[in-house]
This record gives sequence, structure tokens and C-alpha cells, in this order.
Amino acid sequence: MLLVQIVHRIKKEWQIIVTVLAIYTFYFTLTSINWPQAQRRLKSDREPVVRIKVDDSWVYRPGKIYPPEWYAIPQKPDPTCKPKNNIYFLRTHQTGTSSVTNIFYRYGQENDLKFVMNALKLNLNYPGRINMHFLESAKPAMGYNILCQYSRYHKMDALRIMPDGTIFTTLLRHPVDQFLSVFHNHGIKKEIRNLQPHHNPYEEFFKNPKKLSLMASDNVFHLIQNSMSFDLGLDPLKFTNETAVDQLIKKLDKEFHFVMILELLDESLVLFRRLMCWDLQHMIYVKLSVNNEYSTSISPEIHEKILDWNSVDKKLYDHFYKKLQGIISEQDDDFHKEVAMLKKMNADFWRECYSKVLPVFDGNKVGYTLQDTHSDNRTCKILATDDVTQTHIIGLKQFKDTLPPSDILMVRNHMQNLNKHNPAMLKWADVYKVLDPENAAKLRSDL
Repeated sequence: MLLVQIVHRIKKEWQIIVTVLAIYTFYFTLTSINWPQAQRRLKSDREPVVRIKVDDSWVYRPGKIYPPEWYAIPQKPDPTCKPKNNIYFLRTHQTGTSSVTNIFYRYGQENDLKFVMNALKLNLNYPGRINMHFLESAKPAMGYNILCQYSRYHKMDALRIMPDGTIFTTLLRHPVDQFLSVFHNHGIKKEIRNLQPHHNPYEEFFKNPKKLSLMASDNVFHLIQNSMSFDLGLDPLKFTNETAVDQLIKKLDKEFHFVMILELLDESLVLFRRLMCWDLQHMIYVKLSVNNEYSTSISPEIHEKILDWNSVDKKLYDHFYKKLQGIISEQDDDFHKEVAMLKKMNADFWRECYSKVLPVFDGNKVGYTLQDTHSDNRTCKILATDDVTQTHIIGLKQFKDTLPPSDILMVRNHMQNLNKHNPAMLKWADVYKVLDPENAAKLRSDL
């Protein structure tokens, strides 16, 4: 009897029931559909690479207050200054940061400094927030000194993990060359399926860049447009907001003590060494990747479209390029002599250490062979070692008591495979000598 009443009721009010079901279905569809732009909006905060709980109740309380002179670049070297050891280096993508990071790796290891890093990883949860819980739990007794892993800039995270008096710096590159380098070295043509059949992917991409960029995978989406500004903390939804862009540049100008420019790298390094009170020999570097001038192979129309597409990066670059030129103009007469000396030191070092350059591998990596006279020179080997391997080596030192044997074996296999393409880099036996000197002889016989 009850079932008959229910059926009768449904027949009588079926329109209402159908309407309710339709409304519910429409609502469920709207809330569950994967809107690319909306889903990616703040993915780095909402769904970071590693799920982390950020303690937003933390408040920055400065300890020792440093005078403005501490952060200022002197117009001439000060022979009485003492070296600064604390560095926050925000790595931007495809801007030549591998060579600069190698300088920091070398200096840090020579002076027994501690690096902010996740064990054996090249990034700090990029493009999400830094995994503060892990870093604080793994913090050395004397604290951290250098952060030069890939991360996205967040002021409070930086202040929380770095000691007072830290020098904040980063590296920028002309937006056209930087965009083309990202496009080539991160395989954008493969990541965006619609570009794969086209001989000229740049021309095809700029027919409808907004649509095609949404088709990119999560691995590269944040690198396709204004990636330097993204790395420095700008929300992609604010790329068209002139006020937000101006505020970002003003904020970075205040919070970063020095911004280097790849096109003026030697000048930047001399200024940085004056700021840090380091010796000029600490600034020696070797190119670890090929920063091809892809801009020579594109048409003027594509060149302009790239600048328009990366207008925020262009504004950012122009501001700090002009600022760097102003700093250079204020230096003493010996500044350009130092720059010339650094270039000569780089050339002499390369000529003494390496016999030839090997074919490019892994897309844009450069390999070398050592001169017979310098086959055991550790500095020559360190300068020729890529940033991933350097990260592994430092990670082994800082986390050697907690790493499982499988991770150590992975590092050994990685180094042995890369050594085939780059014989000048550090070998596993060189690393093991430092980690376990007592067993180094036994290891050598096993290998």
C-alpha cells in the first residue's frame, strides 16, 4: 500500500523531482569540472608538490640589527672588511644560475658552511611553499648559511629559515633569450601536444598563446609566461595588473640587496664579491650549460610577441638592468680592471684545467676533459661538476647519518653515468674520500 502511494506521488509531482535532479546535476558538474586557469590559479599554495602545513602564526623577530652599510655595495674594495657567509640566492629558471650556484657550492664547502636543502633534491618543494617543517627539523646546530636551491620567493619563509644579516640576491636574463631557453630546454613543444607536428613551434604557439599555454602539463605551466616574476613571487592572475607588477618590483628592489644580470655576469660577480668581501678567485666559474642565443633564429615579429607575452619579466629586467648600470657607474677606477682580471682568470683557469669541450648532453649540459697535468686537481673537478651532482654530494655530507643505503647507491650510479659524458667532473671515489676516508682505499679496489 505504501509503495503504491509513493508511485502515485511520483507520477503526480515528477516535474518537480526532475527539476531538482537537474539543478543538482548542473551544480555538481560546475564544481567538479577541471577549469584549467582556475585550478592552476594558486596551485602552488593549495596543492604543493609535497603537502605541508604552514604555520602562519609565526612572527619574524629580528635578532642582531645590521647597519645599512652591511647590505650596501662599496664603491671600492674595503681591505678591512670581513667575509659575509650567509646568502639567500633565489634561483630563476634558464638564467645561468647553474654556474653561479657552483660558486656558492664551492665557497660553502671550502668554509664548512651549511646549505638549506632537501636531501638529494635540487628544489625546495618548488613551485610550492618551502617545506618549513622538514627544514627546521633538519636544521644544523649552528643554523643554515646558504640557500641556493630552486624555490619560489616568499619573504616570511626566507626570514624564518635564514639568519639575520643574510644577503638576498638573484639573477635575471633578457626575457626573449630566457623564454626561448625555457621553450627549448624544458621541452615545451613536447609538453604541449598541439605543437608537436609543427616545424616552427614558436609561430604556432603565438597564434593563440593563452589557449595553448593552458594545455601544458603542470611540470612546465608556470615556466611558459613571466617565469622570472613567478619565481620571485608574483601571482599569475596579476600578470595584467599594472599596479601589482609595480608593487612587486618596488618590493623586490627593497628586499633584495643585489640583483645580478646574466648579460653583465662578470660585472655582477665583481660587484657581488665586493659586497660579500670575498676574494676575486672565489668568483671563477665554468659554463656548465649552453645558454644558446636562440633569439638569432627567430623573426622580428616573434621577438616582439615574446616581449609582449612576457611583459612583466621585461619590466622587471629593465628596472634591475638600469639599476645595475647605475651601480657600475658609481664604482672606482679599479672596477673595470677587476672585471678584466676576472675574465682573464676564467680563461687561464679553463686553459690550465681542461683540454677540450665534449658534445652537449641532457639537452644543454656541457662536458669537459681534464688536462693530464691537472687530472687530480679537485678545484678543476668541482668547477666542472653540474648542480644536480653537487646537490647530491652536499646532501650526502649533511644527511649521511639518515640517508638509506639505496639513496647512496643512487648517487653513485648517477655520478658514474654522468662521468661518461663529463670526465672532468668529480668521481664517486673523490666523494667517498671525504665521506669515509678509512674505507676509501677499499672502495677504489671495488670500483
